[in-house]
Amino acid sequence: MEVSQILVSILVIVITSGLLIVTGLRKQPGIGVIGAVVVIILLLLLRKEGLSAIGFSQPQNWGATILWGLIWGTVIQLAAIIIIEPLSEKITQTTHDHSVVENVKGSWLAFMQWIIIVWVLVAFLEEGIYRGFLMTEVAKILGDGTIALVVNISLTATVFGLSHGYQSRSGIVSTGVVGAILGIIFVSSGFNVWLALFTHGFIDTVGIGLIALGKDKEIREKIWQKS
Repeated sequence: MEVSQILVSILVIVITSGLLIVTGLRKQPGIGVIGAVVVIILLLLLRKEGLSAIGFSQPQNWGATILWGLIWGTVIQLAAIIIIEPLSEKITQTTHDHSVVENVKGSWLAFMQWIIIVWVLVAFLEEGIYRGFLMTEVAKILGDGTIALVVNISLTATVFGLSHGYQSRSGIVSTGVVGAILGIIFVSSGFNVWLALFTHGFIDTVGIGLIALGKDKEIREKIWQKS
């Protein structure tokens, strides 16, 4: 890359990350996402590139991609409930704040509304921003060597965690860990965003479903044998 291109990449990474982190910590994540989308669209237009430039290329097999997304999403969400969230709460001495989706308890209408939001907005936009755009942009600067990829995954996972600051300090840590896992999936997919996107969608679908049924805390208590 030319020096000017590197400087542009650094600038858009800083602006996008800053927007996401600041609005997330201020509990206004939607504003950050909208701002990031505007930055990305303007940059793609300036470069005369399409969505394939940020990982939205057709996967080799849609069925397998969706199936693996379901498998990984379910496994990661269960791991979050059983291991990741309890450890993050212990480390930060705070409780993971799920209040934004608490209205799904006992309400299938609210549950369905959230599932639509997850699949139409959250999974698509967040994976397009954090993995598709940020990780691809960082890779243009650092390359795709092992150390560079570790730095890339760690950096974008940190941004992902901090931008979920509205979920408390525990939420920042646990979301950051999940972001790192999604980053690994994205890299393993050859910087194709679809598997990470479906995995993210199923993580949220399973998680919100368990909250709606009141099973999330029940599962954790059974595993950790709490009364």
